[in-house]
Amino acid sequence: MAARNHIELVEKTFRVLEAMAESRGEIHLKDVVARVGLAKSSAFRILFTLKALGYVEQVAGHRTYRLSPRLFGLARKSAFTPNLLNVAQHYLARLRDEFSESSWLGQVKREKVILVAAAEAPRQLQLSFEVGEVSPLHATAVGKAIAAQMTPAELDAVVGAGELQRFTHRTIPNRSQLDKELAKIRKRGYSMNQEETVEGAILVGAPIFDSLGRCFAAISVSSPTVRWSAEKRRSMSQAVRQAAADISADLAHLSFIATEAVGRSTHEPEGVQIVGANGPVRGIERNFLSR
Repeated sequence: MAARNHIELVEKTFRVLEAMAESRGEIHLKDVVARVGLAKSSAFRILFTLKALGYVEQVAGHRTYRLSPRLFGLARKSAFTPNLLNVAQHYLARLRDEFSESSWLGQVKREKVILVAAAEAPRQLQLSFEVGEVSPLHATAVGKAIAAQMTPAELDAVVGAGELQRFTHRTIPNRSQLDKELAKIRKRGYSMNQEETVEGAILVGAPIFDSLGRCFAAISVSSPTVRWSAEKRRSMSQAVRQAAADISADLAHLSFIATEAVGRSTHEPEGVQIVGANGPVRGIERNFLSR
């Protein structure tokens, strides 16, 4: 009876999904075939059907597949809790592979921006940070991308109004110059760290938003100055902005709400209160609910 009720096609489909999940990003059809042990035509038909149903995506310009946010959303309705790392990991890997440079992910935690993930490039000459390090708001690409979304009151609280810590001779020295830099970032949509923390290293970053339109993270890519050019700046800034926008869109699809964020919600109607554990929250408190 048990054997008669067993549906082999369902088993094969879930084995394909498991292989994709284990890849932690994008996977080629040939790799699905190798991992699952299916005929190429069978694996292709399964992927084609999952893609038509919206549970698998085919990466534009690549012959690779990845699990879609819709599948994460299906799991979220039962037990799965989406987080930034689930969504951002393959975008980090894609940026690394596109430029052969390391990519970084920073997140707002306890009023600081912390590096929470990286996809490091296999280069002999590369910038190296440690996951868990604090990224200064006024000097790093992820820090400035987030700071550009903060209100003046939030900046006053976490940066101050006077002199700023210097890391190199290129570090922004005071709040007045920082405000001018943040205005430029808001206008062009990306931030830059031009040897402001480490001499010989340049990074480009862009902000990430949750489903309420609140900035809570940022992504960046690094490059040593010896591999830097005007063309690389154009292509890298475009790719980083697109990756940040794609991550934000995926998070919105998952209805993800960050526990800590900065700036005013772009999706919040006037007059609506956000309520925390101790009642309505106002001002900067609204953005750091987990303090």
